[in-house]
Amino acid sequence: MNLSGKRVLVTGATSGIGLATARCLVDMGAEVWGLGRNAERLEALAAGGLGGGNALAFDMLDFDAYRDFVARLPGFDGVVHSAGIVENAPIRYFSLEKYERITATNQTAPLLLTSELVRASKLNPKGSVVFVSSISGTSIGTKGISAYAASKAALVGMSKVLALELAPKLIRVNCVSPGMVNTELVDNLSSFSEEAKKIDLAKYPLGNRYAEPREVAGVIAFLVSDHASFMTGQNLVVDGGYSVQ
Repeated sequence: MNLSGKRVLVTGATSGIGLATARCLVDMGAEVWGLGRNAERLEALAAGGLGGGNALAFDMLDFDAYRDFVARLPGFDGVVHSAGIVENAPIRYFSLEKYERITATNQTAPLLLTSELVRASKLNPKGSVVFVSSISGTSIGTKGISAYAASKAALVGMSKVLALELAPKLIRVNCVSPGMVNTELVDNLSSFSEEAKKIDLAKYPLGNRYAEPREVAGVIAFLVSDHASFMTGQNLVVDGGYSVQ
């Protein structure tokens, strides 16, 4: 795929799926603008092909700053909402503070950013919006992560509504829902022992392994590209066959 001439905004671009997506899009010729919070990682991202001006420090939870921030941005042909968090939160230990933090990051932030981009006419006609959801909450249930599952399932519902609202502008809105992916997010799951991980890996028919970030990034790149020009309101599952069992 050749994405030359396309300008794409990627949130959560300094790690995991977001970083892999930024690199993938750059390799395909796109002009990528990456958002993150870690200054050192942003510098590395800029050095990796984005250019110093296109790796931007921004706190996705500073909702009051969105409108002014978006006003300073150029127009985009694609937006990839990859920033997200997961925390273990069994229902008997429900924490409203933790729930609100997860929801704010995974659900409110991408909706608000999309809203401000549309309001400011910063999404170009024939553009593409991609939300990174998850099979947790959309295809399967996983113990202990109800807040995460709810926030990711919400993205699929939101994408269907936004797909209809933005269709008159020829802007497409889709989701990608991975299973487990070899990222820092997974590595840092304190509730996931090595034994539990071995058992979980065996549930992935396509190689008994988790996806690599680049494998999810490739699907995201497809949705950004003109190859997906007649797809909107869809949710592409990338889980090695986990959820078809």
